[in-house]
Amino acid sequence: MSFWDRLRGRPRADETKEETDAADEAPAPERPELERLLRLGTAGGPEPDEALSLFRALRATPDEARGIDVVSEVARAGTAPEALVVAAAAALADRGERDRALALVTSGKAPCTSAEARMLAADLHETRGELAEALALVERVLVRDLDYPGARERHQRWRARLGQDAGTQESAARGAGDRAAVTIVSREPDAPFLLLREVARGGAGAVYEAQDRELGRRVALKVYHRAHHVDRDRAQLMHEARVAAALAGPSVVRVLDLDPARGWLALEWAALGSLKQRLKDGDRGSLLPIRAWALPLASALGRVHASGWVHHDVKPANVLFASPGHPLLADFGTARRTGEPSPPGSLGYVSPERLAGRASDPRDDVFGFGRVLEDAIDGLGDAPDATLWRAIAAGCTGPDSARPADGRAIVTRLRVELPPDSERPA
Repeated sequence: MSFWDRLRGRPRADETKEETDAADEAPAPERPELERLLRLGTAGGPEPDEALSLFRALRATPDEARGIDVVSEVARAGTAPEALVVAAAAALADRGERDRALALVTSGKAPCTSAEARMLAADLHETRGELAEALALVERVLVRDLDYPGARERHQRWRARLGQDAGTQESAARGAGDRAAVTIVSREPDAPFLLLREVARGGAGAVYEAQDRELGRRVALKVYHRAHHVDRDRAQLMHEARVAAALAGPSVVRVLDLDPARGWLALEWAALGSLKQRLKDGDRGSLLPIRAWALPLASALGRVHASGWVHHDVKPANVLFASPGHPLLADFGTARRTGEPSPPGSLGYVSPERLAGRASDPRDDVFGFGRVLEDAIDGLGDAPDATLWRAIAAGCTGPDSARPADGRAIVTRLRVELPPDSERPA
């Protein structure tokens, strides 16, 4: 191009063609929503609500795939808002990329734990033919919210497909039980205990805080529901008492007395109540340091498993506290020998393998232990070692092949992964 052409702004013909070809090869400008979303996880990047709105604006556009990639990359680092991760996983499912969608909500540094995420994961497992895994996830939703849209319908339908009765666990989740049908220990002067208050109720019976009239001590008095059909409950009561007595030791509730004929069992009193009650009261701060009670609880499970038993009902209601660092594993009514048929379990705390019909296996208690940890650390945010405890819980509730084999393996892992002074009180 000559000096005068440049001055007048008229390019030569060959130069015009080169510039036109270059323009044709240049990528189209990115949508403003994608440009903004690309800053996700960086200083000045979009906040969670904005990021979700940006991603939704990209749905069904040519840039949807790139938006999913951005979210997936940040999710792998554990810094993506959960609602955004679930939205991206739902988009992948809609695109037919179901395996990738499932991996997005269940893996990474911070697996999704919301009801929406678990329902999506359940549906994805179901499409893969993994019905037991799907059912376990729905039960974890129901234990938090029995009326979550679609959860009860799936629970009933999938249990039927597995050949199981859906009614029993749903009633237990509602805290059902005919209170009027309960016959409690008499309040007459010659009765051995003075009943003070009801503290818990389960499928087998009700538990009362009571006072031993002779010794003046507090006890937990478990009264089986059907006192007018004592013969039906006698074997169950004796089984619970004998297993607990055989496993007596640190962090296993002590049996103090029983009367099979009248249908009651007197147990060690846990003055600080159950983990379930603490969670219900929002008293999560009292659960710190987690190591103080989680390690003894795992040790108790290790002793149970070493003796050839599976507890089968590890849940917050059965973790009691005699003192802040003194947990007690309670309720051995459903305990079975390893290899024996598994009994029904509590909604939300049963492993997928047990739901599928596996015989009694210590790994089912490991799953329950992981679920207890999940409940305890939910809402703790940036509490000391919260990330580490979440990883331990995820390991216990994760794939069966990678799960600790029993309580002893949990203890070994805790002692390896937790620093000696982990969560030591100030």
